[in-house]
Amino acid sequence: MTKPVDPQSGSKPADKPWFDPATPFIRNTSHNNDVAIIGGGIAGASCCYALNQLGIGATLFEQHDHLAQGASGNPIGMLEPYVTADNSLAGQFYEAGYQHSSNLVRQLLAEGRNVEAAFCGVLSLPATPRDASRQQVILDRLSKLPAVDGATSVQPLDQAAASDILGLTVPTGGLFYKDAGWVNPPSLCRVLTAQATIKQGIQIARLTPLQGSGARLYDRQGLSVGDFGAVIIAGAMETANFAQTTWMRDYMVALRGQISFFSNTLLEDLKVNCVLSHKGYLTPERAGMHVFGATFDRHANNIDITENDHKANISQLALAVPNLAARLTPGTLGGRAGLRTTTPDHLPMIGPAPDYAAYLDAYPDLDKGRYYARYCSAPYHKDVYVCTGFGARGMIGAPLAANMIACQIAGHKHDLPPLVQEALHPARYIIRAIKRGLLAP
Repeated sequence: MTKPVDPQSGSKPADKPWFDPATPFIRNTSHNNDVAIIGGGIAGASCCYALNQLGIGATLFEQHDHLAQGASGNPIGMLEPYVTADNSLAGQFYEAGYQHSSNLVRQLLAEGRNVEAAFCGVLSLPATPRDASRQQVILDRLSKLPAVDGATSVQPLDQAAASDILGLTVPTGGLFYKDAGWVNPPSLCRVLTAQATIKQGIQIARLTPLQGSGARLYDRQGLSVGDFGAVIIAGAMETANFAQTTWMRDYMVALRGQISFFSNTLLEDLKVNCVLSHKGYLTPERAGMHVFGATFDRHANNIDITENDHKANISQLALAVPNLAARLTPGTLGGRAGLRTTTPDHLPMIGPAPDYAAYLDAYPDLDKGRYYARYCSAPYHKDVYVCTGFGARGMIGAPLAANMIACQIAGHKHDLPPLVQEALHPARYIIRAIKRGLLAP
């Protein structure tokens, strides 16, 4: 389709300048610090690793006394392909994210790094007739893709074969991703931050720009904790607590999730051979425990363990393995709850932090169809980036997102298709709202 032309000047519009790359990071000769990362979960840890791989130093600030204290502290995170039937932008990102995370964990294991993980396979069962139809479309689509290294490998199983692979009787067949599995997130976070400077027990409360480039960070007491060439805010809901990011709060949703787990001594005859993924999930034994769940509660703000959520997890488990669920009671279960952060379109926000007020001034008439206007490049808070909003998919999304941001900071191009990168750009919400006439300068 031909781009519209300004009837007076004859000029064509700039190609989405609101998504232009940020100015690459420049090392500041006035200090030795490179990039500060705020948040010690899988997103922040992945940013440390991605930067270090490019030869850029990273200092990680975690408000708690240990890494992976939020949703990234769960004992098991699934490395399961996220495949969409229609090859949507979300599907393209998370499919690439799964491959990136899977390859990363395998590489670390091959290097002898202390990551707890197992590529035992993931059995995905449909929870509804619609899920079954969707699985067939996914199978058809994957079967037509060329066989290349790292491609998602899937095998359709009938009910008997699925039960045999899992080690438990299931009510239906499904898809078996033989190269998938699980990883222990805290162990991965520790390995990913091995080359970074880690500062725990420090809550960053404010960022102020430095003259020329970089930013100065302050703690809750108002004391400076250092000057850095760039900053990545990689927290959960607290990502919106800074002056540069307060507007993001309108596009972030807290999802409370509780997992349940039980000791293998409770059911000594139980043998789970692979990860089971259905409406919820069930894991093989790790450290003497089987994990299952999880609940999803929108706009919750507590992480107390509740008996009702244990009951909900048991009921959910009963849809896939009723015989096992019948043997469990809330009183025999342990649990862990955390707050995940997601967004209205279920895609994370990855990239340079937009200057909200400057965006409104720069693109005030997008709602009037003036696409031939000569707009300026995207106005950002210089050297400030965000990496948040993964929901329950941080394990297959955050490492690739961190790789994207590291490339942006270094001024490198990334392999993800431009349309996918635009779908992840934090400014997408501002631009959509302007185009709909919902915002004005």
